[in-house]
Amino acid sequence: MADLERHKGFMKYALKLANNALHNNEVPVACVFVYKNQVISYGMNNTNDSLSGITHAEFRGINIIWSKLQSMTPTPGIALQDIFKEIDLYVTVEPCVMCASALKQIGIRNVYFGCGNERFGGNGSCLKINQDSTTSENNYKSYPGIYRKEAIILLRDFYTHENTKAPVPKEKKNRILKKDEFPPLIWSNYINEMDFKNFFGVDKLWAFEQNLDLDDEINNDILDSQNINIDDIIEWSNQPLPGLNKRRKT
Repeated sequence: MADLERHKGFMKYALKLANNALHNNEVPVACVFVYKNQVISYGMNNTNDSLSGITHAEFRGINIIWSKLQSMTPTPGIALQDIFKEIDLYVTVEPCVMCASALKQIGIRNVYFGCGNERFGGNGSCLKINQDSTTSENNYKSYPGIYRKEAIILLRDFYTHENTKAPVPKEKKNRILKKDEFPPLIWSNYINEMDFKNFFGVDKLWAFEQNLDLDDEINNDILDSQNINIDDIIEWSNQPLPGLNKRRKT
């Protein structure tokens, strides 16, 4: 069984980034990449500010990792794909089809996410890119439901306000932020029963069988408007990859 508290700790960083994005009028989707138990990269959606449909959190985080790898001295016996096979992604919302494909191509190890992406999800909601027959050697497992309600609330918060950068801004004066109603979590869309038991534990199988969240309570500290300082995450992302040597300047 996995150390769920450790995974929840990394997801908290992703949610803090998403909260920061929300307070900067950006779609609150964010992620952190973890290598050897350390945050090495992060990403926040930038589609509103950039007006580009491809500046998703995952792509921005991957770009940081590539930049780091280019600045490293090659390590004998270690190929780039070997490094990605030890990197895990924690993202607040299920990767879209585009991002799910990119993650598969680089050979990510595992993906952990908060809520599903009903319209564009590539890890089970719409397609299972992570488990399809293309480049099957790079298939990865995807674990949903970690702080799902918090991820949903951040998204709802964004969509209760008018997005002035939308092609056709919608009137949203009467929209109410709902924090007590959530759709069922259809675990089997993303993970089979055996993988669920191995990761979350047999004692939590009731959640899988009844399509329920693991936690009833909402962690309001995550959603607090003061929980937006990301200086620590930026600092970690500026550090070299652990165990690898940074190339000396000549």
